[in-house]
Amino acid sequence: MKKPLLVLRTMGSVDGSQQFKRIKIENNGITKLPMEPADKTGGLETTEALCIQLEDGFKIVPLLPDVKKVYLEITTKCNLACTTCIRNSWEDSLNHMEWPVFQAVLEQLKGLPDLKTVHFGGFGEPLSHPRIMEMVAAVKGLGLQAELITNGLLLSEEVAGRLVELGLDRLYISMDGPDAEEYNEIRVGSDFGAVVANIQGLNRQKQARRVEYPTLGIEFVAMRKNYHKLPKLVRLANELKVDTILVTNVLPYNEEMKDEILYDRDDTKISFGAESMWVLIKAQLPHMKLRTERYCKFIEDKALSVSQEGYVSPCNALLHSYQCYIYGRVKKMKPYRLGNVMEKSLREIWTDAGYAHFRSTVKDFRFPSCTDCRYLDGCSYVDDNEMDCWGNSPSCSECLWARGMIICP
Repeated sequence: MKKPLLVLRTMGSVDGSQQFKRIKIENNGITKLPMEPADKTGGLETTEALCIQLEDGFKIVPLLPDVKKVYLEITTKCNLACTTCIRNSWEDSLNHMEWPVFQAVLEQLKGLPDLKTVHFGGFGEPLSHPRIMEMVAAVKGLGLQAELITNGLLLSEEVAGRLVELGLDRLYISMDGPDAEEYNEIRVGSDFGAVVANIQGLNRQKQARRVEYPTLGIEFVAMRKNYHKLPKLVRLANELKVDTILVTNVLPYNEEMKDEILYDRDDTKISFGAESMWVLIKAQLPHMKLRTERYCKFIEDKALSVSQEGYVSPCNALLHSYQCYIYGRVKKMKPYRLGNVMEKSLREIWTDAGYAHFRSTVKDFRFPSCTDCRYLDGCSYVDDNEMDCWGNSPSCSECLWARGMIICP
């Protein structure tokens, strides 16, 4: 039986030059082969890989189209003006994804054999897109799981019925409070009672059709003003037949919100009295302090994000230009765009050597820990995410998602 060949692309010197070598894996050894044209390999299967030189050796990263999840930002428009929203420091345009861009994405999804899920989300309200139902139907038509996150205000019974009919697999609703008091203050333009009624309407639609989908989740943005009401939210979620509560810390995008952060507390001492165990069982809670370990959900899930303009980024946090506050210190965030679906396919972008190298760096988290560095004061590297003192560009050194403090579906 013929063994497959592995074509390696090794990272070159500092000046960016590249070398290409082809090797064959034989049992426990590696036999080097001379360079040959791709059509003279004797009919053996070939796979490209990236060979990254480390301080103490090499790391081999196969360049496979193994994307498992695509986050699709079909709009940057929203019907609300939440105090927690990224638009408070927005620098990008507010538009719906144009249909040719979606069609390009849809066609390119077919070239990702390991793909399982498309998540309609990002920094806009997906249900505000005039063709959202066609989009969900198209994704389901490919045999993929479809998820959607919404603020719930546009989730009328008619809309809910259509989503159930299309077979939407999972629906997340953003709810930052279990009653109107804090909720309406945080989610400016919304109506707590209307959102709860919409979720109840969705459940009626599911019951009428005798189906369990879409399963329901709630995303709760924790702040000083609302965190004490988490037990009440857990009780409400149980009444609304919600199976998952994602609790994420707030990431302040303006001066006003920076005093609302909770993640300077010891999360081992957070207590809700007699209901603490109930909350721990029902809610996925974030870390409240910096931990040694760092973990990127997007990298581990083999996910990528596509903006409403068709630009591909490694995660939602790197889709746009904005500013945020890290422990009260302003930080400028610049997008990291790896290509556009109107120019290159998702498969080509994902298997690009530069993108593979970035994913490998993030997976091993070879970044400095700037947030708790003793040289933080006066360091200009932390002013933005463009570069860090280890030479990474962009830098994920202060990513609060990787610290487990901020959570997304």
